[in-house]
Amino acid sequence: MKVLVIGAGGVGGYFGGRLIQSGADVTFLVRERRARQLAEHGLVIKSPLGDAVLPVRTITSAGPGQPFDLILVTCKSYDLASSIGAAAPHMKAGAGLAMPLLNGMAHIDVLRERFGQDRVLGGLCGIFATLSPEGAVVQMEGLPPRLSFGRFKDQIDRKMLDAPASAIEQMMEKANFTSKRIEPIEQGLWEKWVLLTVMAAGTCLMRGSVGSIVATEEGKAVMEELLAETTSVARAAGYPPSDQHLNAARGMLTAAGSNASASMLRDIQKGGATEGDHILGDMLRRARRFGLSTPLLRIANVHLQTYEAERRKAGS
Repeated sequence: MKVLVIGAGGVGGYFGGRLIQSGADVTFLVRERRARQLAEHGLVIKSPLGDAVLPVRTITSAGPGQPFDLILVTCKSYDLASSIGAAAPHMKAGAGLAMPLLNGMAHIDVLRERFGQDRVLGGLCGIFATLSPEGAVVQMEGLPPRLSFGRFKDQIDRKMLDAPASAIEQMMEKANFTSKRIEPIEQGLWEKWVLLTVMAAGTCLMRGSVGSIVATEEGKAVMEELLAETTSVARAAGYPPSDQHLNAARGMLTAAGSNASASMLRDIQKGGATEGDHILGDMLRRARRFGLSTPLLRIANVHLQTYEAERRKAGS
């Protein structure tokens, strides 16, 4: 199976690198600067699960389309349009599948409309990782890296894509990360989105870690109320989180002394773009379509919109 990974940052670099270590045929599509960096130093991974320096194949968007069996899209939501443009020649050159590892749900319809509803599988991952100033992929302490994927409900109902999904499952099982096939994948996507929205809303709104928030008089209650709001949206959509997932999420979101925060908060602290509209904004729009009241989510979304407006003003 030939795999193309779009991006070699914390997500793409880690999971793509671990696939290479397992013997998979992986190529990275990256910008010119990153391609030069990888050619000179290799793909460097620093991780509690084992460091690695890997020679890798790279291509850039300037190259012609090549056929791949699987294209992993590992960008942030604000780079989705450019990633779709970069993937398009390679999707056209073959009959392979795209698997986005973005957070949220809004990108799913965009990708399926662009490439066809049966050329996209759902995917999600969990990892605390970043790029060092030298370009190394640094996996931080926390939950072990995990990647889940699977077919969408309509694909299962129409008995589509079982064979390629099984081949991907076998490939993933050999790699040094936890992998799981979840079907319908909408359930996994919604469960992660429910948790991530609360983490982003709470830590960005309060500008602090979970531990700092819950150390205040009302912080724990606020986080639990945010979780109730996002859970109500998932339930209305037909994908209620399991009790086990909710208990685990509640524990993570209200853990005393926890240093956990959303990557969106780190984006704000660096003055960078955020996925606010893709994560919080889309959740809020769906809540309104269902006629649900989500006042804390509304406030957090306004907060992020204000940050983005000030950022654009400063840029102009």
